[in-house]
Amino acid sequence: MAPEDLRVECVADRPASGMWPCGPNPSWVTVTHLPTMISARAYDRSQHKALQAAKACVEMMLEQSLADRCSFPERLAPAKGAE
Repeated sequence: MAPEDLRVECVADRPASGMWPCGPNPSWVTVTHLPTMISARAYDRSQHKALQAAKACVEMMLEQSLADRCSFPERLAPAKGAE
């Protein structure tokens, strides 16, 4: 998967109290594969971990969508005796 085929959006999760905690701030990361528009969103206290998880989900869904295509002729033709 080429990096130019991905759109990455990061949104920091703001606390309701308005006070930012010390340390890493939780983030929502959305990764979209632009040619297929497959997207995944992940949440973690570490933006880097959320990005890795979202990318892994997009890769898995992309592989699954390509695996669903079947080129075997027997899958396309009606079964014998079913006529």
